[in-house]
Amino acid sequence: MKEKRNRLAVQFGAGNIGRGLMGRLFWQSGLETIFVNTNAARAEELNRRGDYPVRILDAYSKRASELTVGRFRVLTANRTDEIAGAIAEASLVATAVGVANLGAIAPLLAEGIRRRCENHGGPLDIYLCENLLNAAGLLSQSVTRLLHGSARVWADTSVGFVGTCLAGIVGGDGARLPDDDPLLVIADAHRDVPYDRRAVRAGAPGVEGFRPVDNFQAEVERKIFTHNVGHAALAYLGYLRGHTYIHETFDDNFVRSVFDGALDETTEALLKRYPADLDRHEHMEIRRDVRVRFGNPLLKDKITRVAKDPIRKLGRDDRIVAAGELCRSQGIDPNHIATICAAALHYDCPEDTHAVRLQTMIQRMSIAETLRQVSGIDPSSQFGQKVIKEYHALKSLQV
Repeated sequence: MKEKRNRLAVQFGAGNIGRGLMGRLFWQSGLETIFVNTNAARAEELNRRGDYPVRILDAYSKRASELTVGRFRVLTANRTDEIAGAIAEASLVATAVGVANLGAIAPLLAEGIRRRCENHGGPLDIYLCENLLNAAGLLSQSVTRLLHGSARVWADTSVGFVGTCLAGIVGGDGARLPDDDPLLVIADAHRDVPYDRRAVRAGAPGVEGFRPVDNFQAEVERKIFTHNVGHAALAYLGYLRGHTYIHETFDDNFVRSVFDGALDETTEALLKRYPADLDRHEHMEIRRDVRVRFGNPLLKDKITRVAKDPIRKLGRDDRIVAAGELCRSQGIDPNHIATICAAALHYDCPEDTHAVRLQTMIQRMSIAETLRQVSGIDPSSQFGQKVIKEYHALKSLQV
C-alpha cells in the first residue's frame, strides 16, 4: 500500500515571519514545509538539526511557552531544479522575503509554475506575507512576464497571487536570553492571517489561522490604520518621553491619550468608508486586542525597532500621513494623527541612519519644507499647520 504523503508548503524566506508564523502554522496544520532561503549557513544548520524552537509570548495569560517545529527542509535559492520540483508538487506557496526581494524570487516561481503546467498539476495559490498593499500585483507581473505560451495561459487562470494582512508581532529580540538557541524565533500568540478570497484559485488553503475576506482593501486599511498607526503613536511619542519598550508607554498618560485618540479618529473614518465590510463591534474587539498585545511586557519590544526608518513611515502613502488623509476624506479632524506626525519628525535616534538624515533635513531647511518634501503635505494647509504647531509644542515634553 502506498504511503500517504503530507501536503507540501513552499515558504520563500526563513526569517522571523517565515519560520515564526508561517512555518509554525504549516507545521501545526500537518503540512511538510520546504523553506527557500539565501542564508547558506542558516540553511545548513536548520537541515542538520531538523527542527527549531519558537517561543510564544501570550499577552493575555502573561506566560511564555515553547514549541518545536519540525517536518521541513531548507533549500538555498541557487538550487533551482529542486525548488521548481517542489513548486510543481506543492499544495501552496508563501513568501516572506521583503518587497525589495520579490523580483529575485520571480524566476524561481516562474520555473516552478512552468513545470507544474507541464505536469498537468492542479491550481496553485501563492500567499504574499509582505508589508505592501499591492505586493501580490507586483509579484504577479514579475512572474507572468517570464512565462510564455501554454504556461502563461495556464497561469492566468490557475495561479493565484493572494495578498495577506499580518498583524502578529514576530522578532522580540528584547525578550531573547543570553543562552537562547540561535535558531529560536520569538513571537506573540496572534495567529490570524486574513487573505484575499477573490484572488484564490486553488480553494481554501487548509491552514490554521488563515481567514478569507471579501474586501481585502478594507481589511488592509483596517490593519494599517489600527495596528500600524497605533504602533507609530507609541513608538514616536514613547521615544520622545524617554521610554525604552513599547509596553512601558501605556503607563504614560500623555502617550496613551494620543494612542486612544488617534484610533478613535481612524475607527470612525474606517467605519464610514466601509460600512458594508467593517462591523463596529468586531472592530472594537480588534482595537482591544491590539492594545493588550502592544502592552505585553514579555515581548520587551524596543521602541527603536518599531520607530526605525521614520522617513518611510512619514511618506505620503504610509501609515501616518495616509491616516490623516483617510480621516479628512471622511470629514473627521485628524488632530491626534497630527500629533503622531509631529512626534515622528522629532525622532532622532543616532543609530538610525534615516532618523539622522531626517534631522539633517530639518536643520538645513525647515520643519515646513521637510514636511513638504518627506510627506507631500502643504505646510500651509490646515493639517500641515496643525503638525507644525504640534511639533513645536512637543519640544516641551521631551525627556
